[in-house]
Amino acid sequence: MIELLGVGVPAANGPWIIRSVCAAFETGELTFVVSSDRAARLALLDVLSAQTIPAEGRAWMSGAPLMRDTAKALATFVGRVDPRQPFVEGHTVFANALPADPWWSRVTHIESRGTGAARKFARETLERVGLGSCADQPVATLDPWRRRRLAIARAMIPRRDHLVAPEVDEELSPSQAADVLGVLRTVARSARIPVIVSAEDATLVQLFADRVLVLADGVLAFDGPPHALGTQAPRDFMRVG
Repeated sequence: MIELLGVGVPAANGPWIIRSVCAAFETGELTFVVSSDRAARLALLDVLSAQTIPAEGRAWMSGAPLMRDTAKALATFVGRVDPRQPFVEGHTVFANALPADPWWSRVTHIESRGTGAARKFARETLERVGLGSCADQPVATLDPWRRRRLAIARAMIPRRDHLVAPEVDEELSPSQAADVLGVLRTVARSARIPVIVSAEDATLVQLFADRVLVLADGVLAFDGPPHALGTQAPRDFMRVG
């Protein structure tokens, strides 16, 4: 369970990027954060991934408040999908899915790291994102589509309480973004965890979202299922300036 209670984040020069945001996130939901302001979308996801501590209000996640003293620990319970993080090309898909040790020393026996339960969970996660059949292949053999799926799997390992995927459609074609979102929706439902994404293309909302948060001028203007928008598009709730 994640809960935001009047959360606000200011810009470096003073104005508020987001303010007075109240929302709770349940298991099994794929939630879209939509705004005409990229900074607002990212500010909210940075709070949800414990990267930013709110300047006003309070965020609760994994049973604890997000504070300066708890942020580092809480960040370990959040998976942040980052397809730009490089893979180790000479190792297998399975090895790249495993968390690196503190020194990032990926050696020949890398796949022996972790307990049997942890390695079993890694295998199950690769199956969940559609990479089970190629788990033991070199990561260099993966095409860009499967590499994006591996980035999702890596964000889930070790076991996370929720996933965050900022700007999920950035630099992707509509079909590529749809593939990523399809996997994330499957993960939300099968792993029973909240998955929160932001996207530039608001038309993806009706296709994949279980829930939509629309920010207008940094304030929450709509929170609910896509069908509750009726004939209005998410951007109809947005104001600029």
